[in-house]
Amino acid sequence: MMVFILLLSILGLDVTDVEEPVKGYADSKTVGIDEQLGKTIPLDLTFNDEQGKPVTLRSLIDKPTVLTLVYFRCPSICSPLMHEVAATVDEMDLEAGIDYDLITVGFDAREGPDLARVAKKNLLAGMDNKIPDESWRFLTGDERNIAALTGSVGFLFRKKDQDFEHPGTVIFLSEEGKIVRYLGGLKLLPADMKLAVYDAAEGKARSFMQQVQALCYSYDPEGKTYVLKVNRIVLFVTLFLLGVFLLFLLLKRKTKAKGA
Repeated sequence: MMVFILLLSILGLDVTDVEEPVKGYADSKTVGIDEQLGKTIPLDLTFNDEQGKPVTLRSLIDKPTVLTLVYFRCPSICSPLMHEVAATVDEMDLEAGIDYDLITVGFDAREGPDLARVAKKNLLAGMDNKIPDESWRFLTGDERNIAALTGSVGFLFRKKDQDFEHPGTVIFLSEEGKIVRYLGGLKLLPADMKLAVYDAAEGKARSFMQQVQALCYSYDPEGKTYVLKVNRIVLFVTLFLLGVFLLFLLLKRKTKAKGA
């Protein structure tokens, strides 16, 4: 490639648009997640939707978004992960398409829209609560765009024979494409996912109950999950009971004063 560019330069041709190829597979021996919390994914990347129509991430992300990276022929991790996400969506009282969207991107450039379309159809058909078709998009793309997306979220994977070694994780994005949370593993709790969606909607108004939930749970970056803060709950209950007790004493004192 460098020789080709050099020849173009000698001939006086413009080489500013000649780009080095980007590998679609991780070069690192490490397979896992290199968290990029607070960073923004490149929204101008182009993928193909289930119908083969080119779409940019910018055109799809306009609310908190649940991002998953899979390959559709995956024999082990991807299918259980996707079914777990679908089951968790079924259990949450938030509405897909209104409170948040979901995007699944295939990271195997050999796979096309046909596989994505079948995977989406089968997954959505097995859900108890039917969600809008446009609320969960299944995308495929070329190696350059796949590498740019997986690199931006720190998704480290490598090719092994005809398959891949890769992590299983769910990534939460704000409406601006900012990486807000990672939830790892093949078991998701509705409370974890719900609070992660709230975090992705940071800056938006929250109801009282949402604020209470946020106070009672905190995100554990090491375990990549939300942890119930028992000490906070004990503190709230103690303060509440103390307030009730003081109110009781105050009312009792007023009653005695009126009697006197």
